[in-house]
Amino acid sequence: MGKHSAEVDMANSPARDAMDLIDELSQCATEADTNNLTREIVELLGAQSFVYTTLLPPDFHGEDGDLRFFIGCKPDLCSIYHKRMWIMNDPFFDYARTNSNPIIGSKIRLQTSGQVEMMRVSAEHGFRSGLVVPTHTSMNASMRMGLLYIGLDLPEEIGEPILWGQRVKFGALGMELLLWWSNRMRQQAMRKYSLIDDEVDMLQLSKKGMVATEIAALLDLKTTAVYRKLNTIKEKLDVDKLEQAVKLAESVGLLG
Repeated sequence: MGKHSAEVDMANSPARDAMDLIDELSQCATEADTNNLTREIVELLGAQSFVYTTLLPPDFHGEDGDLRFFIGCKPDLCSIYHKRMWIMNDPFFDYARTNSNPIIGSKIRLQTSGQVEMMRVSAEHGFRSGLVVPTHTSMNASMRMGLLYIGLDLPEEIGEPILWGQRVKFGALGMELLLWWSNRMRQQAMRKYSLIDDEVDMLQLSKKGMVATEIAALLDLKTTAVYRKLNTIKEKLDVDKLEQAVKLAESVGLLG
């Protein structure tokens, strides 16, 4: 009985430890700390390499101003990816734009010779087996999405079952990384535009379609006070209309 219990504990402990570490990601203060902890989690779950990327709409056209990365693979792979602008033809991002479920890399159909070349180079750099984990916020994939790509330097018939068996935990990891970047970008945007939490809350309510009188009733404020606050928000964002303020706030990651 005691031996069986110990075996069960040993079998379950890596999963428990990994989830505990995933919970700790939100406490990481820097990108380096988050990257290092992510690497520890990935290795604990039996994988060797990872790349996590989150992006805003401009990056669907190959611009890199709003790309955000965590990297746990051979550095030259990312250099090649960037140099050849594979973001514009990445089959995994094509999948992630319309899907939210994890998928084994070999199950994604390659459409172009460039995509075939990308997979060949990735395999040479530690991704012979891969798991694709899309991540999305409530904004939907057209506004904010991320992709966690997990790799093993093992043949597909060996490595893919290992990765697939941990897909739920890798999914939790991917979402936590998306939330980490979302929170970081929200803080940066608030500093850039000198916004406070109450003003962001009003923008969020406006996004939901609430007008000044409804916001006033909800927040127990006078309608005139709400109008003043909304005008202040427009001034800070340098726009003329509230709709423009909401659109800008969404684009810089302020709204969910």
